[in-house]
Amino acid sequence: MNIRKAQLSDMPALRDLYQGTILSVNSKDYNPEQVAAWAARGNRLDSLEKRINTQHFYVAETAENVITGFASLEDDGEFDMMFVHKDFQRQGVASLLVEQIIRKAQELQLPVLTAYVSITARPFFEKKGFTVVRAQTVDIDGVVLDNYEMIKHLSI
Repeated sequence: MNIRKAQLSDMPALRDLYQGTILSVNSKDYNPEQVAAWAARGNRLDSLEKRINTQHFYVAETAENVITGFASLEDDGEFDMMFVHKDFQRQGVASLLVEQIIRKAQELQLPVLTAYVSITARPFFEKKGFTVVRAQTVDIDGVVLDNYEMIKHLSI
């Protein structure tokens, strides 16, 4: 698995991965209305383009250049996005991406990472040393979803 910076040409694959993961993986923890509202956010390509251009945005890919996951970090320490392709779950992709985000955060001398994670992702983030600050609800186009604010203290 290779980790590299995301490029604008990755956007169609990133959108499909984002939506596919939500529709198939997150559907075990969220109802159909919540999943549909959340996945629809993937159609906002202007938001994705902005993230690729302004964040530390990485993709994981196979030797055949198939994107298997992505993750992004804001300069202020917000671990903004992380999604792993539905067909590459539990194969170490998320761990590679988290390691890359942590390395970048340490390079930026950030003392803490903050992530807003789904019910589905919470156990994984806990295994990576993140702790829950609080449970919260978010509104996505009038549909309410539960998630968690989590933090990880870094050694810099």
